Amino acid sequence: MKKLLVMAAVATLAICAAAADTVKDGVVSVKPGRWLWKQETSVLGIGMKEENVECLIAEEARITLSKLASDLEKGCSVDNVRPIQGGYLFKLQCTGKTKGNADATIIHSATTMKINAKGSATVGFIPAGFSMKSDAVYQGDCSAAEIAKA
Repeated sequence: MKKLLVMAAVATLAICAAAADTVKDGVVSVKPGRWLWKQETSVLGIGMKEENVECLIAEEARITLSKLASDLEKGCSVDNVRPIQGGYLFKLQCTGKTKGNADATIIHSATTMKINAKGSATVGFIPAGFSMKSDAVYQGDCSAAEIAKA
């Protein structure tokens, strides 16, 4: 789940018209358990879809946007974080191996999460546009085996 959250945070887009104060960071808290993730990503106009079920343990059910960004890749951070109803609007900035920026939103409740992103990145030496949409829904408790594996 953390890996998917990180992937989603990289690709994250939003509408940059929110009248909220900027904060240093944001915190996403969801219910631990089994989650179904559906994600669509487009880079250079090439679309990719992924669907995955993962167990999110309690220790990973509360995470900051900064942690999501740094887990994504060393050199990634968040800026201009603004609370919006049910989540955050923010700018993802990466200056490490992958260089790029994305405008992003993350909207969540205890049992749902939606992430949208649009931005640009450098793929090799080629500037590339990308977009991403991710939806996650809580499916129930994890089994003991899933918890041990997570």
